[in-house]
Amino acid sequence: MLRKLLHYAAAMGGLVAGGALLSLATGSVFQRQQANSLQPPPVNIDRQDALSQQLGFFTLGGLRSLVAEVLTLDATDAWSKHDWPRVMRRWESATTLAPRRINYWINAAYDMTDNAAGHIAADSTRTRADRLAATREYINRGEKFLLQGIANNPDNWRLHLALAEQYGNIFRRPQFSKASAAMAKALQLGAPSHYRRFLFYNLCRTRGGEQAAWKLGRELWQSPDNRVPALRFLLFVLQHKIEVPAHEALSVEELYRERPDETEQEILHYACKEMRLFLNNDMLYPVNGVQEFLKQQAPQQ
Repeated sequence: MLRKLLHYAAAMGGLVAGGALLSLATGSVFQRQQANSLQPPPVNIDRQDALSQQLGFFTLGGLRSLVAEVLTLDATDAWSKHDWPRVMRRWESATTLAPRRINYWINAAYDMTDNAAGHIAADSTRTRADRLAATREYINRGEKFLLQGIANNPDNWRLHLALAEQYGNIFRRPQFSKASAAMAKALQLGAPSHYRRFLFYNLCRTRGGEQAAWKLGRELWQSPDNRVPALRFLLFVLQHKIEVPAHEALSVEELYRERPDETEQEILHYACKEMRLFLNNDMLYPVNGVQEFLKQQAPQQ
């Protein structure tokens, strides 16, 4: 580990020295390009941050991508030490320097929403109020990274997908309506079609999204690849929640038959077993009609 750190320090020293020399040769050219709007605006350098000041030589020399990469390495070092303010500063600088690097925006958001917020939420040395406030701050910062990334790269489906996943995260203040909208946009821009099932899950948990969920769920049901337990369960629930007409509803046999030779009793046993697993789910899925169905089947089990 010590050897790696020494190599890292030596490399950083070489980069800083090289940047200083390069800036002397290219600084005037870069300034003229910037004056003619041929270069992006300079990075706001934190004067109390030694690394930012040193790497500022490179930004003046026009090597923004290289500086951004070095900053992401330092973000990883800060992550390993749970120095979340430094992690945030490094990603802010890296994304400013290289706004077309999609993985920077996504990784920055993940560090904020999952790593920082998750670590702080579990920190027993903080008061509950402090944990809640700090966790909320980092979740918001993760969202902001993704929104800024989308503003810079509006047609990139990966950023919209990452935003949908953040909004749909049940452990991070879920907003299922926003998750559905972001997922729909990601699919529109070319996200793989299997994410339609995740759009369905979010619509099921969106107030007022039940009709759209039912329509999408029936489309998904046409493909055997989509007939997973969650889809079966939620189609059953939606039928009761929005009171689907009998001629449009899927029977328990249609939903839960696994083999052509299964008896009605075997199908009911399997259906009840799966429904009990989902009845007290922690995914915030609705459960309309399930309790009543299980009570009806209890004497036969």
